[in-house]
Amino acid sequence: MLQLDMQVHFSKTATAEIRANLEPAAKLARATARHIKRRLIRRRYATRPDPFSADPTAGKRKRRRYYISPAYAAEIGAKETTFKSSVDMHKAVGARAPGLVSGKLLDSMRVRNFGRDAMVIEFAGSSLGASSTRTARRKTVSYEASLHSDGKVRAKRITELRRDKDGEVLYRRNPKKVLNRLKASAVFNHTNIGLVQPTSAEEKAMVAAVGDSLTAILIKTFGGVVIQENDERGDRRLYEAIKRGV
Repeated sequence: MLQLDMQVHFSKTATAEIRANLEPAAKLARATARHIKRRLIRRRYATRPDPFSADPTAGKRKRRRYYISPAYAAEIGAKETTFKSSVDMHKAVGARAPGLVSGKLLDSMRVRNFGRDAMVIEFAGSSLGASSTRTARRKTVSYEASLHSDGKVRAKRITELRRDKDGEVLYRRNPKKVLNRLKASAVFNHTNIGLVQPTSAEEKAMVAAVGDSLTAILIKTFGGVVIQENDERGDRRLYEAIKRGV
């Protein structure tokens, strides 16, 4: 089951001063990320998604069937690894919307500092992808040195497959995973959906919540009253969430 918890991550180089300076931005980003994740779970997007492809092809070779790896099939609960098309596969596993096949992609959403001046919402880590398989293990057997045109000597590593005592190729224990940011990019390329893209109402809510918070600080500091207030608050749920945080 997808969780709404949102991790806030700071890089190892982020000092205590940087963390303190970015605290308001981190709270705003966390509230926004939680809101967007909740919306995505409900299959609502900032733009209308393109339908899943009905073409009976998959992969670089464009085979006349749509294939997924056995490991990915087990991950998403699919009984088969071969389908008529992408739309047929998504229908078979009950994934009626982009980015909601295994749930691992949305679970990887987090907030992270971008240097010392900003916070970003991203998809971190990696998870199984449609083409995730166990790769063969290799070992280094020698190095080949060559002299390049710049006068420097470079070494090329020569490898070969690892085999057991019977000559059978040895494979890694776990299938190779795919970076979740690449998964999100694939969702955009195939369905024209930016998963972390805010709606216009959400953008208005962010601006209004920050503006109202700053106005309250100014009034508290210097006194006075609000003569005219903008009634446009955009997405009310996000507005209230940000106001509680900042």
